Amino acid sequence: MVIICLDEVHFTIDADRRKCWARKGTTPLVHTNGSKEAINVGGALTWHGKFHYQEMDRQVKEEVLKFIKRLHKRYKKVLFILDRATWHKNNLVMEYFEENKETIDYMFLPTGAPDLDPVEDCWRQTREKKTANTAHNTVKELRTSLKSFWNKQPFNLTLSNYLCP
Repeated sequence: MVIICLDEVHFTIDADRRKCWARKGTTPLVHTNGSKEAINVGGALTWHGKFHYQEMDRQVKEEVLKFIKRLHKRYKKVLFILDRATWHKNNLVMEYFEENKETIDYMFLPTGAPDLDPVEDCWRQTREKKTANTAHNTVKELRTSLKSFWNKQPFNLTLSNYLCP
């Protein structure tokens, strides 16, 4: 059985403004574009450290279920660990889990405990490396930047450190 933590995120093409270093006596400038254009992404981290992602039209149950089905097809026997977002605990997803209870198990993280979800750390690292203080001109440019980063498998996280603190 493969343990998979699953989460979703929203990235805008505008710069994610963060603290940054600057030469003493100067003010750092962060160029922004004010755009609200964005992409939604589902992310999953396996017990063995493999990161999977899938772009979603919106963070809704149908899109999340597509991602869950893709992961289930790949790994056959799965324990999904999810936060308590409404798109994780709705009838559509719960019915799929029930229909596949021989090969799928699931558990929910406690409410208000993002520190227990390693995928949140993946999103944090992505923001630090790819969107912090960096505006993208188009959704396509943002998508390319994110995919390039994720395809290099930059996350060196151990699930047990999150699930057994």
